[in-house]
Amino acid sequence: MFLACSNALPDAVDDTDLSAEQLHAVGELAASFGVTVAFEALAWGRHIDRVGQAWAVVERADHPAITLAVDTFHMLARGDDGAALTGIPGDRIGFLQVADAPVLDMNVLEWSRHFRCFPGQGTLDVAGVVAAVLESGYTGPVSLEIFSDVVREADPFVTARDAMRSLVFLEDQLGERLSGPVREKISAAPPVPQRTDAAFVEFAAPAGSAYVELLTGLGFHIAGRHRSKPVVRWRNGGAT
Repeated sequence: MFLACSNALPDAVDDTDLSAEQLHAVGELAASFGVTVAFEALAWGRHIDRVGQAWAVVERADHPAITLAVDTFHMLARGDDGAALTGIPGDRIGFLQVADAPVLDMNVLEWSRHFRCFPGQGTLDVAGVVAAVLESGYTGPVSLEIFSDVVREADPFVTARDAMRSLVFLEDQLGERLSGPVREKISAAPPVPQRTDAAFVEFAAPAGSAYVELLTGLGFHIAGRHRSKPVVRWRNGGAT
């Protein structure tokens, strides 16, 4: 899989048919090597800066080796959401890149290069776009693409841990948004139960604290002591 981005140079030609013709030629070359190309609209592209424009070119290129790349940051930075992907078949999406970011009023290129973050660390509706991609029938890879000064300086083990947590968080969000067969493929946490029955609540009491007076005042009484540890069991009805 190769990723091809829209042209951002000032002298780029604004001609959808020409772009489609060139992508078709690239598709022929790619197919001869047994690879595919995913075309992505950069949020700062000269003429193609939105996912709908990129899809129009991919559709006109009409080549099985040319697919669409979806990037949550590029879409959301331009004001698009999951609805912008309506009608795009999942098998024509070749790659999904995921990134969050805080909402900042600044040049979109600088915003992208320095302030991206993992899903859940920003304020963009990443889950909405990813849900739309999955509902289209997409079954390909999900890639975290995080350009950030913080990530560049952080310990890679910490970054990897944060990345994994962000994917678990994203999966939980998707579980709330998706339904039917697509939802069944998401191994998100089950919904929060209506009630939770805890067996007991345990807390540490520093020496000399007034926890005895506190628990006694709340109606608790000593119901047992650990035979070898300084642990006391207090009970008040069904509360332990």
